[in-house]
Amino acid sequence: MPSHSYAKEYRTFFYNLKRFGFSLSKEEIKQIIITVVMIGFVWSFNKWGGETFNFLEGIKNFGLGCLMALICTVFNQVGQRVVAVYYGYDPVYEYGIIGLMIALVVTFASRGYLIFFLPGAINIRHLTASRLGEFRYYTNDWEWAKAGFMGPFFNVILLLLLSPFKSNPFVMQLMVLSLLFAIYSLIPLPGNVGLYLFYPHIYFWTFTLAFVVVASAIGFFLSPIIALLAGLLFGAIAMFWHYDKVDKRIGEF
Repeated sequence: MPSHSYAKEYRTFFYNLKRFGFSLSKEEIKQIIITVVMIGFVWSFNKWGGETFNFLEGIKNFGLGCLMALICTVFNQVGQRVVAVYYGYDPVYEYGIIGLMIALVVTFASRGYLIFFLPGAINIRHLTASRLGEFRYYTNDWEWAKAGFMGPFFNVILLLLLSPFKSNPFVMQLMVLSLLFAIYSLIPLPGNVGLYLFYPHIYFWTFTLAFVVVASAIGFFLSPIIALLAGLLFGAIAMFWHYDKVDKRIGEF
């Protein structure tokens, strides 16, 4: 009989991706649902009719908002989970409850004209069998940052994939919401991806921010390939500018 090693099986990427990456706990599902519903509420707050309240129109817009929030959340999570599993971690989604509470305050204060939210982030737990032999056995900040980068990156990819169909009103709204996901993900607050990019690797955060802004802006007008390449180029330029013009000057004092 051929020998079979369970330890080897547990170290394979696809096994871990199925068991940990794309397997959600009940708590994760609950937190994702809360996040999606809250973002759907924020998105549709002032879309419950014109001068007069329209319940059916409001419910329809709320449902569409939740659907778009779910799509953006899936894209935001998939990339992070794949990269986290690749480095030997178990990704666990955690909503940014502080950001969601702030979102409600901003929504009511602005009467729905200012859309703000924090999409949440993943917390990573090392997988013992998969991390054996790694240079840094426990959680590595750089690997965590690379996993976090994939959240806004995939939201930009979603925007670029949809850009050829932007004449459709629903698609245009989905593009805008995906852009907001990418930008708000980078805010360095607890329970948000930006926290794991900004503090340990601020240059990488600068690269990501420039990439998101440039690629998204160009993606609304030019081809997705041009937008993607321009975003990567300007991201690299911004990262080196940050190091050369800002940090070097600080070091001189």
